[in-house]
Amino acid sequence: MNHLPRTTPCQAGIAPQALSRFLDRLSENGCHSVMIVRHGKVAAEGWWQPHSPEECHVLYSLSKSFVSTAVGFAVQEGYLHEEDRVLDFFPDLLPSPPCANMEKLTVRHLLCMGTGQEEEPDIRQTKEWRKNFLASYIPHEPGSLFHYNSMATYMLSAVVQKVTGQRVLDYLRPRLFDPLGIDAPDLHWEQSPEGIDCGGWGLFLRTEDIAKMGQFLLQKGEWEGKQLLYSDWIQKAGSPQIDNSLNTGWLDWYQGYGYQFWMCSEEGVFRGDGAKGQYCVVMPKQDMVVAMTAGLSDMNLNLEAIWDCLLPGVQDEALCEEEAEQAVLHKLQTLQIPLAQGEKTGPAAQRWQGNTYAVGENALGIDRLSFAMEENGVVLTLARGAQVFSIKAGYQGWFQNHLAIPDWQCTSGDYFDAQVGACYAINGDTLDIKLSFVRTTLCETFNFRFAENGFFAKVDILPDHETHTLAGVVL
Repeated sequence: MNHLPRTTPCQAGIAPQALSRFLDRLSENGCHSVMIVRHGKVAAEGWWQPHSPEECHVLYSLSKSFVSTAVGFAVQEGYLHEEDRVLDFFPDLLPSPPCANMEKLTVRHLLCMGTGQEEEPDIRQTKEWRKNFLASYIPHEPGSLFHYNSMATYMLSAVVQKVTGQRVLDYLRPRLFDPLGIDAPDLHWEQSPEGIDCGGWGLFLRTEDIAKMGQFLLQKGEWEGKQLLYSDWIQKAGSPQIDNSLNTGWLDWYQGYGYQFWMCSEEGVFRGDGAKGQYCVVMPKQDMVVAMTAGLSDMNLNLEAIWDCLLPGVQDEALCEEEAEQAVLHKLQTLQIPLAQGEKTGPAAQRWQGNTYAVGENALGIDRLSFAMEENGVVLTLARGAQVFSIKAGYQGWFQNHLAIPDWQCTSGDYFDAQVGACYAINGDTLDIKLSFVRTTLCETFNFRFAENGFFAKVDILPDHETHTLAGVVL
């Protein structure tokens, strides 16, 4: 991996006190990582353990911005044009006859979420995603109505694959990923049943990869003295192309929409973003990029933290605040998701040590479990039929597990090679085990309360604030 050059907050003109307040806010909100690039150098970076710099993280809809960039390369190389009609790429998949407004739909309409649809086509009951999209009804003139639509991005991915003969991921490798040094071993993009990159979601990258993408955009498509993508495309992608002022919700979601990028309430700032707080924020006026991954239920919180805490501390000149800078650098190095709180051992351990429990019917699909106390942790073994896996939890620290997790346990993708941080604490007759699935937004806390021959447990799942219950008896 070719790393971005490094500097310090003060050398980059970022006040340490402002950065410290920013980190405190991110910690409160549920951040997983942050990287701030100023004047082309990383001025601050931190990962909330058990997340780490080496791990790719789910991007959700931040994936869309990479599809837009792939379309830009395809336009630059003459494969297609923004005004090309979408149905012309898939004549063999068209309904007879297509909707009148579908006949008017162009690549540009897909790029700016201006399809004219009021609802996103539902793909849950079909494996033919493209055909389903092309058969959908468009009630409004394309370009006249903004409606956020992940299937529009999927169709862009399908168009790029059709004209280039390559998946978007493979098409971007020599044009974007390789020049920028985006080369994580576990970099991947989830695919549809049609063998097409999902486009609107499904890309997994490291935090520094997101920051590199932001710097590439900030530099208008130039990298290390070479113009990879023509600057006009970056200008269009990162500026308003459609009015989304009727969009409801947070302030930063109705400032205009570009080519798979959102405009921000701060002047000149645009971003790619994904559910639960995945961000690539490009700030030309400040010559700065902020990359973040997170597990938020309210994804607006971390944007507000940039405007409220970080931006007021960004200065034009370098600063000299050595003591405050050392304090914030230490904070960056010691970030972690809050641990389970309690004792290393206690009465609870005597109740469950060596027992296997049959678990009653539950939404998580667990039918039996067991516990084992070891010198440096607790091992929780979960089973569903023939699927069995064990997770070791550390005390006052995250134990990193590299597991083959069955797909019934991981809700944001079909992971079989999962990285799970785990910690535990005991309080009397209760045992708390906390799991963080570090490539995802998912964090689960199991609170087990033990009786003589069984247990009752509450399971809290973040960031969606789901709660489930388990009950079991000794086998």
